[in-house]
Amino acid sequence: MTYSFSDHVEKSLLTGFNGKQTDLSSLFDDLRSRYSNRNVGAVIIATDGIYNKGANPFYAAARITSPVYTIALGDTALRKDIILKKVSFNRNAFIGDKFPVELMIEADRCENEKTEVLVKKKDEVVFRKPLIFSVGNSFQKISFVLDAKEKGLNRYSVLVSPVPGEINKENNHQEMVVEVTDEHQKILILYEAPHPDISAFREAMESSSKYEVDQYKISEFNQPINKYDLVILYQLPSLAGYNNLARFTGSGISVLFILGTTTDYNAFNSLRAGMIITANPVSFSETQPWLNTDFSLFTTGTENEKLYNEFPPLLCPFGSYQFTAGSDILFYQKIGNVRSKLPLVVFFRDASKKIGVIAGENIYKWRLSDYQQKENLEGFNELINKIVQYMSVKEDKSFLRITYPTRIPENEPVEFEGAVYNASYELINDPDLSLVIRDEQKRSYPFVFGKSGKTYYLNAGTFPAGNYTYEATVKVGNSMYRKTGEFLVTALNMESVNTVADHNILYRIAKSHDADMVYPAGLDDLLKKINSREDIRPVSYLQKRYSDLIGNIWIFLLVLAMVSAEWFLRKRSGIY
Repeated sequence: MTYSFSDHVEKSLLTGFNGKQTDLSSLFDDLRSRYSNRNVGAVIIATDGIYNKGANPFYAAARITSPVYTIALGDTALRKDIILKKVSFNRNAFIGDKFPVELMIEADRCENEKTEVLVKKKDEVVFRKPLIFSVGNSFQKISFVLDAKEKGLNRYSVLVSPVPGEINKENNHQEMVVEVTDEHQKILILYEAPHPDISAFREAMESSSKYEVDQYKISEFNQPINKYDLVILYQLPSLAGYNNLARFTGSGISVLFILGTTTDYNAFNSLRAGMIITANPVSFSETQPWLNTDFSLFTTGTENEKLYNEFPPLLCPFGSYQFTAGSDILFYQKIGNVRSKLPLVVFFRDASKKIGVIAGENIYKWRLSDYQQKENLEGFNELINKIVQYMSVKEDKSFLRITYPTRIPENEPVEFEGAVYNASYELINDPDLSLVIRDEQKRSYPFVFGKSGKTYYLNAGTFPAGNYTYEATVKVGNSMYRKTGEFLVTALNMESVNTVADHNILYRIAKSHDADMVYPAGLDDLLKKINSREDIRPVSYLQKRYSDLIGNIWIFLLVLAMVSAEWFLRKRSGIY
């Protein structure tokens, strides 16, 4: 079988080299999934060893049990090149604030060359700095701040002027997009005793400037509760004795409970939070998350389902769970290999606020697992921020609601979810929901949402990099509802950032699998090496099966005809 890989794996040989990213680890994961417990003689991979997405392929390849031969492609020679290696910035800011930007610039063979760094917003230069690379100084870090003056999606171009003789100029520029808002949510975390979960939650929320997070030991909290949009009660009420939570649960502020081994479950049940847990205080089980694919309060992304399934278990109370019928379950509990219908992460709503329950502790391990799987924290931070955003945002009372990502890479589809309500605020999807996307040249792209359950879904496909606006319309009875917004498709130039082949990692992968790395000129030797291996042999399987002859009508008729012929001949000869 032949496969191609870029940002995803294709079951064919593609020679266009049109992929926007290279995820070598996904190839090994795909091969392991397809050929697990099968007799694979060898795997041959032809690549330059450069990857810019996913985990380190050396560790991903460790799960492959077959010999892995590598064909080293590309050029390892260094040429004169200036590389805008990394642009770090806050993706969210508040209007009137300043946000930091940090650039990491690498230069190869550019000693004493002069260049210039520019940051432009449309045609306006908002930052400029001359730059010179001295002998032995191939890296430079530049830090500065920009003003968040305009509400909405602000697109900036970061440029490093090329130097004479530079061949690859594609890696001299990157774009950054900052979403500027004029409002933010204040989050309060209360706890009885410190725990790594608290830091994991706080750091996830602080990865977005949408939130201001305050953290207090509950016995020391003396602030007015009404200035917060969400209260997170970590293992409260607690067995240590602090059970007086009426100040928080009786207010109109949304509350997120995180339960654990020090929670007083009798006191928790008395709060009428939407769920009652009857459990032995010392009885806990290790429970993994199992994503509810019908969850509709916010999107989780199908690409994250594999990430969630690999998350380590939480310590959850072992017992019976009773919860109200109006609950929305994000994760069920998976105990061992059993997928139960017990809620792990669940949300409730009443007339004045939202209530959420995470029925387990050690969620900080999910954060560690995210980094182990993807070498970043984006999946965990996104999950926590979506939970917090849903809990903290005031209820939308409009009859038409559209949810969508405001920033989408150009290699990913633009997806929308829609919800339409009647005058009684009941979900309906009888009328057609239309949407028109317009680009910067005012060209229109009309779509009609598909219907899913009682909501709407639209996959508009991929779009070129640029700014886009949309208008969604639906007619309910005699009323016409409209919703408008904007989103940005960001360009990916990661393939041009690093063009120097990494043959070292190919060599390490091959040697760790008792195989070899070869160059294109040595393909004949590669075939000889594979054919000479003693451990690559076909496997034969023998299966015995017995069946009744009477079950085959033709054999039955043949035997019957032979018996009948014998009887006829004997009868005719007078033997009988």
